[in-house]
Amino acid sequence: MAPSLDDGSSLFNFVVRDGNGVKAMVDLGLSKVPEPYIQPLKERIDKQKATRHEHLPIDFSRLNGPDHDEVVKEIVTAAETLGFFQLVNHGVPVDLLESLKDAAHNFFGQPSEKNAVYRKEVSPSPLVKYGTSFIPEKEKALEWKDYISMVHTNDAEALEQWPKECR
Repeated sequence: MAPSLDDGSSLFNFVVRDGNGVKAMVDLGLSKVPEPYIQPLKERIDKQKATRHEHLPIDFSRLNGPDHDEVVKEIVTAAETLGFFQLVNHGVPVDLLESLKDAAHNFFGQPSEKNAVYRKEVSPSPLVKYGTSFIPEKEKALEWKDYISMVHTNDAEALEQWPKECR
C-alpha cells in the first residue's frame, strides 16, 4: 500500500521498515521532497562559508614506488577533509567497472519487494544487507539513498549467497 507522503510515520514504514526504499517512494510520483528527508537548518552546509576543494585525482600507480608515503598522505588528507577521493591509474579494468554498474542497475531496477528480501533485519544471507539509511531511527533526516552491502569471503560463497542480479 502506498504511504501518505505527508505522514512521516507511514512514509518511514513504507521506505525503511517495509524495505521499499527511496526508489519506490520516488516511483510513486513526488512533487516535493518529503519532510523526513530535509536536513534541519543547523545541519545544512552554509553555502556562504563553503569553499571549493583543490584536490586532484590521486594517481594510484605511484603507490608502489618512491612516492608511496606521499600517495598515502594524499588519500588520508582527502578522506579526512572531504570524505572521499578519486583514484586514477588503479588498474581496475574498465569492463569490470562497467559490469559492476550493470549489476547495480539490475538489482536496483527490479521491483522493491525483491530487494526488500535482503533488508538488514531479515536478510537470508549474513553477507548481504539492503537498506536506505544506516541507522534511520536515530538520524535527524533520512538519507536519500538505497544501498546494498555485500561481503566477499570467497567466490563460492558469493555465488551461493549474493543476489543473482549482482553475481
